[in-house]
This record gives sequence, structure tokens and C-alpha cells, in this order.
Amino acid sequence: MPLLEITRLHTAGQISLKQPVYGLFHSFRLALVFLLAIGVSSALIAAETAPSNLSDDEITVVSYEPSEFNDPLIGFNRAMFAFNDFSYRYALIPIANTYRYIAPQPVQTGVSNVFANIKAPIHIINHLLQWQPSKAGTTTARFLINTTIGIVGIFDPAKAWFSLPKEETGFSDTLAHYGTGYGTYLVLPFLGPADLRSGTGMVADYLLNPIPYLTEQPDTSVIMAADALQNFAPTAEKYETLRDESDDPYLFFRNMYLQGLLRDQQFKGSDTNLQPDSQ
Repeated sequence: MPLLEITRLHTAGQISLKQPVYGLFHSFRLALVFLLAIGVSSALIAAETAPSNLSDDEITVVSYEPSEFNDPLIGFNRAMFAFNDFSYRYALIPIANTYRYIAPQPVQTGVSNVFANIKAPIHIINHLLQWQPSKAGTTTARFLINTTIGIVGIFDPAKAWFSLPKEETGFSDTLAHYGTGYGTYLVLPFLGPADLRSGTGMVADYLLNPIPYLTEQPDTSVIMAADALQNFAPTAEKYETLRDESDDPYLFFRNMYLQGLLRDQQFKGSDTNLQPDSQ
């Protein structure tokens, strides 16, 4: 049986009671933008994430048997991929390109820093669940420094002045830490490429995100949509490029996603980011 060679790719308040229908429709529309952004981003993160213990000059080519790819729901997945692909190309990508055009790079960086800072509790709690108290402490220190000196996280003095690097993780990493497999490959409406483990992680991380507890609708949807949009904007053009260069976009993005999972499983034993502090 031929082997698949995997090469690292470089490639303001509550809704008005006078306008309940408009308010609910507005919130639903923003929620769709948020879900679309998460979906496209997850398809590309798998291609860009490399084992942290390898340098950029090292070759990261690994082979896997085709039978290792778990896609028993291919009929459903193909239908969802076609729906998502249409939504990405004709809705979210034009919005992302407009955002990149009107927002200078320093503004984009500042917005990204603010959202990364406010989501610190997600990383802190999951580091503790993974028995990594030192990383949890580093993230806590970063949050305190950047919230105060960095002006609610717009700037990152924790890294620039105190040499405190980002230590990001999530509940999906926590499940992987305890040996949970990725399960069945699944394409979710709007959310895009996923699996049972990452899907569960998304739900848990959402519950740990402070934004829904600090704001009310429709403000929550606006803020979450803005977060998803600024994450996706830099990858919008890459999605179109990869899609246009593939003979079968569904198989290409599916394999890219699953290859990332299998690669991470192979290297997790030597990845210090997945090990307890005592190791």
C-alpha cells in the first residue's frame, strides 16, 4: 500500500424591547461571522503549526498509512465542506480583506494583543489541568503586566521588557495530555474541519472565555465576531490560494488537518509544551 508523504507547509447593553426582531437578527448575523472565521482558521492552523522542538531548517517529513485517516462520515462531511466553502469565499473572505485594507498593521496587532490578553484564563486553567503550574504562573504574570503597563493588553511589555513568552494552550490540549484520541473527523457547519476532541475543546474554551460573562448581547456577538475576524484576516488569501491549487479541495483540507493531528501525536513525546513541569 502506498504511503502518504507529509511535508510541513509554509504556505452597548441589552437588546431594545422596541426592536426585538432586529436585535435578534443582528446577533445571529454576527454569530455566523464568528463561526465562519473559526472554521477557516482551523483549516489553516493545521498546516502552519509545527512541532515546537524542531528548528525551521529541519526536515519534517513523516509517512502514514492511508488507513489511519478516519473519515467514516465522508458523505456528510463533503456536503458541509461545500456549504462552508461557499460561505467563506462569498461572505467572510471579502469582509476579512476589507478589514485588512482599512486597518493599519499596528491597529491589527493591538486588537490581536487585546483579545489574546483577555483570554488568559483559558490558558491558565488548562495549564493547571495539565500539571504545568510554572506555565500557569507565567501566563498569570503576563496578564497582570499587559493589563496594567500594556494598557489592557494593547501592548506586550511582558515579552518585550520581562522576557515572559506566551504559553498558550486549550482544553483540546488537555484532553490530548491525558491520552484522548482525536476520534472521528468531522466537518461542522460554519466551524469547518474538526474532530470530536477539538470540538469538545472549543466548547470548554468558550465556557472559560471571560468575554461572554463581562458583556451582554448583542455586544458579546460583536466582540466575539471581531476576535474571530482579526484571527482569520491574515489567512484569508492563503485559503483561496490553497483551494485553487488543489484538485479536490475537500480531500486536500481534510488530509492537511488530519496530517497535522498525526504529526503532533508523533512528536508529542518530545514536545515540552505538552509535558508536566516536573518532567
